Amino acid sequence: MPFARLASATTPTAHIGLGLAAVGRPGYINLHRDRDLPGTRSVEALREHTHELLDAAYAQGVRYFDVARSYGRAEEFLGDWLTTRPDVRDVVIGSKWGYTYT
Repeated sequence: MPFARLASATTPTAHIGLGLAAVGRPGYINLHRDRDLPGTRSVEALREHTHELLDAAYAQGVRYFDVARSYGRAEEFLGDWLTTRPDVRDVVIGSKWGYTYT
């Protein structure tokens, strides 16, 4: 998927991205979430599930990923995925900061 610039001074971004809120927080409110989660909801099972999702998204051309501290372990899982795939150098990551999640 090609990158584009919204203006000359902005970071390149893709036309489609993947938000990771629901993969980093197993209690995230989504319809039929129980069908998507692995049977065992350990940190390692969720990490593996997230890596499978990221692999599939990347293979389909997704290069923009949205994470935030309030997304549970999403930042950690994305960081692990990037560490184990050193050839992935063409992604753009959006995040949020400056607030406290309650």
